[in-house]
Amino acid sequence: MPIMTSPALSLAGTDREVREAALRYWSDFGWPVRTNHTEVVLSLQQDLLAVAMPAGRGGPLLEILEAEGARGGVVSLRGSRRQWWAFLITPAERWRVPPTRDLWMFSEGSDLPLPHDTALVTDVGWIREPTPGEALFDGDRLLDATTVLSHSTHTGIGTAR
Repeated sequence: MPIMTSPALSLAGTDREVREAALRYWSDFGWPVRTNHTEVVLSLQQDLLAVAMPAGRGGPLLEILEAEGARGGVVSLRGSRRQWWAFLITPAERWRVPPTRDLWMFSEGSDLPLPHDTALVTDVGWIREPTPGEALFDGDRLLDATTVLSHSTHTGIGTAR
């Protein structure tokens, strides 16, 4: 079984599609990824974090961010009985308490599965695929938008589904 490693890349396993997907993430974005036999895993770093929320909140949030011109990657993850969206972000300059209990902050050292060609089997897919130069949402902008969304939901405006 071939194994290739560097500080930001570790490839193991026999699934060619998984290894090729990991190489694309590493070469296109410089992301620290590793593989096993069935998945590509992103190792979150100090400058590459994620915020996850139920899909019903993620959709309206993505609409707000895109209307503001913000771009970044959003990964769909299936949890137990619920679909989650993980927004890839830069670290926020201003730390604040998330405005809702169903918002999860993934910090440095956390692992996040990434989509690959056979990812449909693992329930991981792109909602919004990143592009080089537009891979991460600004953390402060995203948290500000979640606050706006949370307040509008409480007032009955823009109710999350």
